[in-house]
Amino acid sequence: MKKLFISYSYEDVVFVKKFTLLLSLYGFDVWMDEKNISNGEYYTSKILKGIHESDAYLVFLSKNSVNSKWVDAEIDFALKEKIEKNRLTVVPVLMEDVEIPVPLSNLDCLDARFSMQEAVADFANQCKASLGKRPENANGILVSSVSFAISEKTSVEVGPFQEAMTMSDLEEDRNRILQELRKKSYGILMNFVSVDQFDFQSETPKFSNGLYAENVTREAGSTSGSIRERVVVETDVFRPDMNKVNRLLNERLDVLSISSVCFGFSVPTKEGENMLDVGKRCMQKLQDKYMILSYDPNEGAKIELSEDFYLFFAISEDVIRIKLSTKYNWQFEKKYRDFSVFEFIHEILV
Repeated sequence: MKKLFISYSYEDVVFVKKFTLLLSLYGFDVWMDEKNISNGEYYTSKILKGIHESDAYLVFLSKNSVNSKWVDAEIDFALKEKIEKNRLTVVPVLMEDVEIPVPLSNLDCLDARFSMQEAVADFANQCKASLGKRPENANGILVSSVSFAISEKTSVEVGPFQEAMTMSDLEEDRNRILQELRKKSYGILMNFVSVDQFDFQSETPKFSNGLYAENVTREAGSTSGSIRERVVVETDVFRPDMNKVNRLLNERLDVLSISSVCFGFSVPTKEGENMLDVGKRCMQKLQDKYMILSYDPNEGAKIELSEDFYLFFAISEDVIRIKLSTKYNWQFEKKYRDFSVFEFIHEILV
C-alpha cells in the first residue's frame, strides 16, 4: 500500500477530503493532517516526519494554497526529500486555473479541474493500483465511508452577566472538552485500524483508513450578550467494517455521545447512467415525499424525518451521502435506533 502525504490549504478541505476518500478506495494509505488542529514547532516536526515517511507527496494547487506559507514550506521540504531519498514522488494536483509555483513547474500535474474521479483513476493507474474490496450488501450498495461527529458546548459562558468568568476560563473549559472528545474519536478510529499499521509512539495518532478533524465555534450563551463555544470533533472512516460500525451505533451511542452520523454510499448504476443520474432520481423522490427545509452544496437537502430528527441528502459524482442528526445530542440514540438508513436508501433507489 503506497503512503501518500496530502498537502493543501485548509480553505480547500472539503474538496481535498472527497479526493482522499477516493484515493483510499484504491487502497492508498493517506496522511492528511488537519491544519486547524495544531501549530508551532511540534506541528512542524509532525509534518516533516509525515513527508519523510511517505512514498508520494500530493500538493493541491488552488488560489488558496499557492499563497500559503505553510504549503510553500512543505513543497520545499518535499522536493529536498525527493532529491535526497530518490524515491519520494512529488505530484501537483491542479484544482483550478492557477499559476503553478516555479519549483513544481517541471513536474507533470494531475488535472482535477474537470473530474475528480478521472484524476484519481489516472493516479491509481500510474501507481498500478486497483480498487480495493469494500463492504457491500446483497443489493450491490457499497458503504464507502462513515463519519461520526461528537459535539459538546462549554459550560463556561462569558458576558455582561457572567462577571465571574473570563476568556481564560472559557479557554480552559474548551481545552478540557477537546481532550475528552479527542479520546473518544481516537477510540472510534482504533476499532478500524490494524495494530501493525498503528504508531503507538506518536502523540498524534495517524490512521491509514481514516481522518480526524476538530472545530470550535462561538454561539450565544444563556443570558443576553453572553457567549460560549461549541466543540465538534469528527472522525471519517474509509472502507469501514460494517459489523463494527453497527456495533458502535447499536451498543455504544450513549457512551460515545455521538451527535450525528454520515454514510457515504456507492450504489449500482444502470447502463448509460452515472452516480449523478441515480442521485437526481433519489432527490426527486425526496421532493415528492418530504418538504425540503434547507439546502447546502456540501450538506445537501435537509428534511425532517420526525420531530427534531433530520436527514441530509447530498449527491456527487462518486457517492450519495446521507447524514442523520438531531436537534439535541441526547435525542440521537433513540431516534437512530428507530430508523434504518439502509431501508431508507433502498426505498429511494427503487
